[in-house]
Amino acid sequence: MAHTARIALTLYFVRHGRTEMNRLGLLQGRGGHGLLPEGVIDAEKAAAALARKSVNLVYSSDQQRAIETARIIHGHLGLRSPLRRSPALREMDYGEMSGRHDDEVRRLCPLWRKDARFIFPGGESFALVQARAFRWLDRLLQRHRSGTFAVVTHGGWIRTLFAGLKGVPLSRCLNGSVNHGVAGRLDVSSERGLHLSVTPGVTIFPPS
Repeated sequence: MAHTARIALTLYFVRHGRTEMNRLGLLQGRGGHGLLPEGVIDAEKAAAALARKSVNLVYSSDQQRAIETARIIHGHLGLRSPLRRSPALREMDYGEMSGRHDDEVRRLCPLWRKDARFIFPGGESFALVQARAFRWLDRLLQRHRSGTFAVVTHGGWIRTLFAGLKGVPLSRCLNGSVNHGVAGRLDVSSERGLHLSVTPGVTIFPPS
């Protein structure tokens, strides 16, 4: 009788470095620009944290701030494998609210941060982002049986995925936060299944 091949994957999820819109408290979503000087430092610190983790492949959102972060990590790690970009790793699409201040969006869209099913006009909801994140992860697990990867993406994307992996209702996770840098480690094996370790500073859901 044939044995199922053992899956031995490790994924390090990284939030991109800081940008001007982060500094100003604006919703970037699908827009935004590149990294601030301190954002470059964020990326370099993430690279240093991954330096001895045997990373052999880097995936990245195809948005500028993520790509710049991923390139710094990729370069510091001296990888020969090409950087792999994926639109599935993009941040939540805030639609018509993109570029507005967080406080203004809370006033104009009172269901935001309260109802995971609320869809921004012309954009997405937290629930849709979570579904997209899990589709990406499922495809990755079908494509790879082994390896250690860095995955450079965005704060909202990371929180929705982590909430699902931890079995936390998404409605409790709408006001969490993710520091810029390495946000967590996902180990995948046929023995343990999926095991997520969250980095201190990442709040899947705020304490009650």
